[in-house]
This record gives sequence, C-alpha cells and structure tokens, in this order.
Amino acid sequence: MRTLPLLLVLLAVACQSAAAPPGGRTVALRAEVVGGGPRPPGLVDHPAFVLYGDRTLIVSLGAEPLVREYHLTTEEFDRLYGRARDAGLDRAETHDDPVPDAGTLVVTFGSDAGTAVTRVTPPDRSATGRAGEIARAVALDPDADLTSPFTPYRPERVAVVAVETDATAAAPPWPLRPLADGTPVATGRCATYPAADVAAVRTGSSWSDRGTTYTVTRRPLLPDEPDCGPLTPR
Repeated sequence: MRTLPLLLVLLAVACQSAAAPPGGRTVALRAEVVGGGPRPPGLVDHPAFVLYGDRTLIVSLGAEPLVREYHLTTEEFDRLYGRARDAGLDRAETHDDPVPDAGTLVVTFGSDAGTAVTRVTPPDRSATGRAGEIARAVALDPDADLTSPFTPYRPERVAVVAVETDATAAAPPWPLRPLADGTPVATGRCATYPAADVAAVRTGSSWSDRGTTYTVTRRPLLPDEPDCGPLTPR
C-alpha cells in the first residue's frame, strides 16, 4: 500500500515544480522573428506578440498601426501560457539549421523562476521534430484563438530609426532631439520620443538634420522596452 502515498508525493512535487507566470508588466511570453534578409535599411522587428503577467497581450499584425492590445481572460491567458510551458519553453534551447537569409524565431518565456530564451532558425511551423514543435507552440491567430475584445495599442513612447539618404528633394528640418545623436541600430540611428511629440511623423518620410537628410521608420515601444536597446537583433 506504499504505492499510493508515493504517487501522491510525486504528483505534489510535479505540481510545485511547474513554472508559474510572473506578475504585473513582466514578460510572460514573447515571440518574435528577428533577422533574415535581405532587409531594407532601417527596418526594425516587431514581436508577433508579447504576453505580460497581468494578462495584457500586445499583438502585431504588420506595420504600425496594426498593433492590438488585448486584456485576456484567465482562461485565455492560461491556455496561451500553458501551451508554451507544456512544450518545454521554460527551458532555453537553440536549434540552428543554417539557411541563407533565414530569420530566427526568438521565444522568451518568463516565470517566477526567471527567464528562458529559445532560438529556432529557420522558424517553420510545418517542420518535423523539436524545431517545428516550438514554432507551433507559440503560433497565435488572434481572430481565431481569442474572444476578448481589443483596442489599438497606444504607446507612451515611440522609437524613430533614421537612415541617411542621398535624396535631393528638400526635406523639412527635424524639430526634435537630433537624429544623429541616436543609438546605432539596423544600419541607422535610433532615438525615442514621447508618442505625442512624433504623432505627425510617418514611416518613410524624409527629414533634414544638421545638413544630412534622413528617412525615418517609426516603431512603437512596448511596455517592456524602455529604449532602443531591445530593437537590436539578438
């Protein structure tokens, strides 16, 4: 009769060892494809989605402004987070199959025990084996998988990536902190500004600054992105 108590002990240990999600605006799950090419100058990546411990979910369906903010139900959060946990993403892995110009799927899994980062190159949901399993574990179709309503994501700050151009047409002067003082990123310079200050700035527009003409790309910063640092390919 010792078998039953032993099984109960093992079950209790397993339950205790399962990764629990973090709280607040700490990243619980982040999936993004970085790199790959050829890439236009100044292009910066945007995560496919970021799930936070307070059940906020930010989903990118393409270039700004197609960025949605959801507040998930407990069931939706548990399903999305649990699927990644059940796939073993609470432990870091790297799967690298060299393919020319392939991007890399980067999955960040956050828990009460810390953060695990998994990388898969190339990302292919149809692949067999572990790499395909990981890609499928973080696949998300918000229209099919979620019932919670969404609103357009309203960032507090926006990154502006400026790339020098040889355009000859006159460009208006840049009215804010100099673009040339930004952080090097994506073959350009990145600076962050309050969203209201760059509301009239459009991706692809040209500006002159200190005698140089730049083409700029907007990138809304997410709650876990304090500056341009996270925009550098990892």
